[in-house]
Amino acid sequence: MKKILSTMLALGLLIPDAAWSQTPSSILPVLTGAYAPAEGGCEAAAAAFIYIEDKAIGANKTAGKVLSVKQDGSSYVLEVLWIEAGSDEADGDRDTVRIDVKDDRSFFFSNTASKKTLMRWCS
Repeated sequence: MKKILSTMLALGLLIPDAAWSQTPSSILPVLTGAYAPAEGGCEAAAAAFIYIEDKAIGANKTAGKVLSVKQDGSSYVLEVLWIEAGSDEADGDRDTVRIDVKDDRSFFFSNTASKKTLMRWCS
């Protein structure tokens, strides 16, 4: 058992990026995963989370199909079609989402229904 643990630890030290790798999104310069409001932290209610995926975003039980992305420096304006779980794309609501990237693990999020909120990576 000690040999296995020692080997795992040694590999983690030799290649730390592989041991803790998380993929970046292809639409935003942040890591994929769950982001929670900085005020409530990762213990916040699930409804407060924003999920950044490779080519999409999500919130609570809603998928966000990204229709377009415009970049202005570290700010990104996304045209999003929000689709409730179990609904058809035809029933989706179009929205404009603004994301101001701070670093690869945090950003400010705002849209037509919410004020600007600092979001931090939880995954």
